[in-house]
Amino acid sequence: MEKYLKTSNYKILNSTGWKSFSGIRKLLKNAYITINVIDGYNLKCSLDHKILTDRGWIFARDIDLSDSIDTINGFKRIISANISEENIEVYDLIDVENHSYLTNNIVSHNCSFIGSANTLIDAQKLNQLSYGKPKQRNAEGLLIYQEPVKGVEEKGTKDRDYFITVDVARGQGGDNSAFTVFDISDMPYRIVARFKSNTVSPLLLPSYIRSVGKKYNTAHVLVEVNDIGSQVADILHYDLEYENLVKAAFKGHKGQTITETGMGAKRVQLGVRTTVPVKKLGCAVLKNLIEQDKLLVEDADTIDELTTFIADGQSFAADEGHTDDLVMTLVLFAWATRQDFFEALTNKDVRVELFEKDIEKIENEIIPMFVEDGFGERSEWDGEDRWFDEKDPRRNQFGTQYWLF
Repeated sequence: MEKYLKTSNYKILNSTGWKSFSGIRKLLKNAYITINVIDGYNLKCSLDHKILTDRGWIFARDIDLSDSIDTINGFKRIISANISEENIEVYDLIDVENHSYLTNNIVSHNCSFIGSANTLIDAQKLNQLSYGKPKQRNAEGLLIYQEPVKGVEEKGTKDRDYFITVDVARGQGGDNSAFTVFDISDMPYRIVARFKSNTVSPLLLPSYIRSVGKKYNTAHVLVEVNDIGSQVADILHYDLEYENLVKAAFKGHKGQTITETGMGAKRVQLGVRTTVPVKKLGCAVLKNLIEQDKLLVEDADTIDELTTFIADGQSFAADEGHTDDLVMTLVLFAWATRQDFFEALTNKDVRVELFEKDIEKIENEIIPMFVEDGFGERSEWDGEDRWFDEKDPRRNQFGTQYWLF
């Protein structure tokens, strides 16, 4: 981590007022970009500086002339963006409250040392994630990146399959209610839409979920039901009669598993509780999915949350002053991919997909395997922890001759 000047007595202006920040750091870069927008605003910055555009936060190097940049007076069209390959000293603000500030009247992203605070996703991978441009957005917080694909009977094609995971908040201006739509028809899985709002009521959220779920070929919907989420699931099931609501059952030491059993069965609930084992498994699988490019994440806000989703004791959570509502929908999805229900739905075993190369390597290394038995003869392992001398007639029968410790 670079040394930086601490600035506890200063504040910086962003679009909502004066905000505190923890410091300023000076960096030497070997290239920079000069961006000009209408109304005379301009910005000279490093290529990896983040700027807010109409398609979300993107690195300056990825700016396109079709983009509009957020300024003190709203979004403005880009006139030019020119890269200069020469050394330059740049100054960056660290941990700005609300994550952004104004530079020459242009909205910039604060630096939070991506990956330095033990993020779930490897820092190098986080810096490789790129933002997509939503095809549609509405005022309620829904962004659509890909429209649903319907099958065409004449061409012998089928509807694509979609899966939605939901993280519910109380809609009182604090945490966000969020849900993410995944295309699970093939791997890599892909985020095709997402919803995020801290004002929508839990009583209205089910209608949003049902509308989007129906749009995406009556997608399967998994709701987190730790708190107010149970009310959302109940409305979806009983009032709106959404037929593809995913249920979970408690099965002893196995914990929660997705089930197709009816609601009359013992210990079956509408949705899943985010217990310690559920979150632990979900985080582990999510890390592998993203780092191995088995899940494509192109939503700017989701990527932004991943950069501040850090170790918290034995678990992971949003860093102080940040949120993780969209990330938690990814954690729930990752947990779901390890369920037998999901494997049957997609005809894929995610564990095998993720570790196929590792499994193949292990098998090649241990089969066949020979050891010296200490008596001048060679012994062979039959693959089931039973060892037989090569002259022993019991080699192809059950029994124990030698053990490997």
